[in-house]
Amino acid sequence: MASNRETMDLKVSMLLDRELDSREQQEVEAALRGDLDASSLHEALRLGSRCGRDVFDDLLKEPVPLDLVRMIKTAPPPRRAVRLPSEHRPGFTFRPTATQAALAGFVLFALGGGFGYTFGQQPSVAAQSAVAEAGGDWLDDIVAHYRVFSRQPDRLVEMPASDPAAIVEWLLTSTGVNFRIPDLADNDLTFQGARLLTAGGMPVGELLYTSGEGEVIAILFRKIQPDDDGFSDLIRDNIALMSWKGATATYVAVGPSSAASLDEIAAKAAGLI
Repeated sequence: MASNRETMDLKVSMLLDRELDSREQQEVEAALRGDLDASSLHEALRLGSRCGRDVFDDLLKEPVPLDLVRMIKTAPPPRRAVRLPSEHRPGFTFRPTATQAALAGFVLFALGGGFGYTFGQQPSVAAQSAVAEAGGDWLDDIVAHYRVFSRQPDRLVEMPASDPAAIVEWLLTSTGVNFRIPDLADNDLTFQGARLLTAGGMPVGELLYTSGEGEVIAILFRKIQPDDDGFSDLIRDNIALMSWKGATATYVAVGPSSAASLDEIAAKAAGLI
């Protein structure tokens, strides 16, 4: 009797994992309708699987910290492990029953999902605080604007780079921010021109550059606000932002999260603009 119970528990687990052929699946589904214990186990495993899947789906939506992206890109390749010969020792073999294996798997899955969610929330809190410090509303507008216009290389700018004096006069008059157009040629960036947009209910000037790989890097600025904080960086989906403030204006460098040198570009622009 115990053997039949263990066999049924194992088949319930295999049913959830879709490891049964069509005939066995029909047999197990028919048995579940008349076996209360197996039906209860099936429901518990199904709910646990769905709960864990929802938790990990939420984790995938969290923004990835910019420091983690840079760490992954710059990490040295791992050294190959060398396996040394060792004395042969008789191993201990543990063969759990199907019920024990199913219950242990459910408990471990639930614990793993809980710990993963707890630790996954920490970068999210840090990123959200950075957004709040830097003025989340206008950064939301900037991200949306960059996502649209960075994908239109033929219509990237409103005023081309051929007349820099006109660009400075136009954006100075519109935003009230006195600035210079940074020369970022040493960072493999070519100045393409400028745009004027509204973010957070205020006029924002935007200087646009392209790299040799076709990446779009934008430098944006607006009049400084009382709630604008100091330098911060964050990632929204696949877009990275780095912001800093001057005496009269707040600036943001925006580019793809894959651009590992965005911090260098922001530092260079901060000293030139």
